[in-house]
Parts: sequence; structure tokens; C-alpha cells
Amino acid sequence: MDILASTALEALSELKRDRDIAVRDGELRRAQAIDLAMFKLKTLGCYVHKSRRTLNDLRILRRLILNERLSVESIIATL
Repeated sequence: MDILASTALEALSELKRDRDIAVRDGELRRAQAIDLAMFKLKTLGCYVHKSRRTLNDLRILRRLILNERLSVESIIATL
């Protein structure tokens, strides 16, 4: 998930640069297409963030179900 998030951010910064160039050159249709691509990348970023939280929740639930989480008593007992 981290690689996907960083790739999306990198692509977003490149698209911002390309959009500025398109606007400067008067290519409004191209700038609009880049705006749409940027919107889709931002949407993807939101999905990645939500997926990270969901995966974390699932990990916690798995640990609770399988009793993988160390209890306070077991930690004290090992000291």
C-alpha cells in the first residue's frame, strides 16, 4: 500500500507540472484532461488511505480472534 500511495503522490506532482505547462501553452482541452486525471488520483489516494485503515482493523481483529495479542499479565509474567 505504501508503494501505491507514494506512486500516486509522485504522479500527482508530475500532473500538476504538466497542467501548468498546458495552461501556459493555451492547451485548455489537455489541461481539462489532466484535471480529470488529478481528480482520479486523489480519489485513489482516498481509497488507499481507507484500505490501510481497514487492513489495520482486520489485523487487530485477527489478533483478538487468535489471542495473538499479549495481555498485560503475560508481559508482567515474562519479566
